[in-house]
Amino acid sequence: MQERQKRLAQLVEQLLKDGWTQTTLSEALGVDFTTVYRWLKGKTVPEADSRNFQRLAQVTGADSESLQLYLEGEISLSTYCQGLDKQKLPGIKKRKTLSSEEIKREVLAQIYLLDPADIAEVISTSVAFLIKRA
Repeated sequence: MQERQKRLAQLVEQLLKDGWTQTTLSEALGVDFTTVYRWLKGKTVPEADSRNFQRLAQVTGADSESLQLYLEGEISLSTYCQGLDKQKLPGIKKRKTLSSEEIKREVLAQIYLLDPADIAEVISTSVAFLIKRA
């Protein structure tokens, strides 16, 4: 994994720790869930001049230049996150709490979008999680 991809994955992981979900983040950015998933897995990075890059900077409370500095390793994640705005973009509705059945349907719908290797990773991660909980 290239350094920019790794740093973007770390940023997305931080956003998830701060309370975002892949779904709410994708909604705020106006991208498909799989785009955020690919960023999290270090598979892709948006181009610096793209709308996705600009929206990601905006959602994280920064500007494109700061995001570029972070991805290039010029500033640390903690320095970048000092400006992190935990507010969603205006116009993004707060998600209601989903029932277990709704969550299962949503998760399955997203799994169907993945390629087989990613599905296998989801299964192995789920099994490891269940073993730890038992």
